[in-house]
Amino acid sequence: MRTLTEPSREVPIVLEADVVVCGGGPGGFPAAIAAARHGAKTVLIERYGFMGGLATAGLVAPILAHTASESDIPIVEGILKEATERMHALGCAPTWEEALGEWGVRFDAEALKVVIDEMCAEAGVHLLLHTHITDVVTDGDRIAAVIVESKSGRQAVAGKVFIDATGDADVAFRAGAPTTQGRAFDGRGESIGSFFHIAGHAPLSEERQQELRQQVEREMEDGRFRFYNPNFMNNNAHHCDHFSSNMTRYGGDSTDVRDMTHAETSIRREIWDLVRYLRATAPEFADAYVQQTSPQVGPRESRQIVGPYALTGEDVHQGAKFEDAIARGSWWIDIHCPLGHTYPVHLCTVECPKGAECPYWAAEHEQMRSRQELYPPQGDWYDIPYRSLLSVATPNLLASGRCISATHEGMAGARVMGTCMAVGQAAGTAAALAVAAGVDPAAVDVRALQETLRADGALV
Repeated sequence: MRTLTEPSREVPIVLEADVVVCGGGPGGFPAAIAAARHGAKTVLIERYGFMGGLATAGLVAPILAHTASESDIPIVEGILKEATERMHALGCAPTWEEALGEWGVRFDAEALKVVIDEMCAEAGVHLLLHTHITDVVTDGDRIAAVIVESKSGRQAVAGKVFIDATGDADVAFRAGAPTTQGRAFDGRGESIGSFFHIAGHAPLSEERQQELRQQVEREMEDGRFRFYNPNFMNNNAHHCDHFSSNMTRYGGDSTDVRDMTHAETSIRREIWDLVRYLRATAPEFADAYVQQTSPQVGPRESRQIVGPYALTGEDVHQGAKFEDAIARGSWWIDIHCPLGHTYPVHLCTVECPKGAECPYWAAEHEQMRSRQELYPPQGDWYDIPYRSLLSVATPNLLASGRCISATHEGMAGARVMGTCMAVGQAAGTAAALAVAAGVDPAAVDVRALQETLRADGALV
């Protein structure tokens, strides 16, 4: 590969903060709000012109894991509850009490964008939108600043504590902190997916919906579509005047721009193939159209930091509890095949057309879980330990959202947005406490952190 040598140049430090939050998704914006509310001068850097991450840029809905496994017992409140109530006031989410009776928090992505704007403004968070993090400057084993690029040019943001909420552990990786990626067998992460909205269809009875699902499923079996399920008529979002579909998949690496490019174009093509097919075969969809595709495809898993503790699949299944718990999760070991062949991967011997031909199955089938071993105990949850937010190598770095320290199985449970928001609130609170005490995040008094989180409405 040919290379170029860039000339050296001075980069202006545009901002200096106590806490620098990198990424404004479900793991990022709660971190920034929490840090600022506790008195830390906080900067949040986001590559889009809005925050929310996959909740907005990915159209992912509903927000999952707000209740204990198979129950209506709340396990995540705090900033998630507050955001839900604010969206409800706009007519764009259920009440919190209503949401507890549903499998996730339904919401409208446009409402969430403005609610996050308002919450950040009220807390005093300094926002840098349309800004990409391109590099990290270190001073020994510590992060001194992140390098950013925007229409304003190349600049730096300095800070005392940094929170990596990029989804792909980009800050940790560029700082040279150790990270893991994907499953231990071959380093592959879960397949990428994308939500989309279909509108313009005629009313459909339950019986007719079932017929159409079966029709699409037959086409999937015949190889026409590569979807992982046929449920294109789901209502995942708050408003029900359109279908919010979660069925696409692409087996690739979300840290590889070539894979992400191919995922975007191939998934978009498959969505339109489905709509054309429905227009031609289902009279109710003669005038249907793609109302919206997500601004970006949705990675489920990529890099995670290496922390003093990695959340495991056994922790998920057993409903593990930890003395340094800072958040709760209840989602199951929900692994989408990294190669895009089957779902869920632990049932590949039954569901996958590759069957025993799959090298992963050949190597791992004796250790693969049964369906019953994929879920936490009913009415229970597992804790997220504070140790999973810390880096073993970079003392002023915290991770949040999909970046926390976890195994492939552990991340399959912890990756959903309700858990990420709870972790984000904890990460931001911990960062503020660390700055106030003049210590690194690892030295934060965890009991004081837990007490502070409870006082702020979080469930710990």
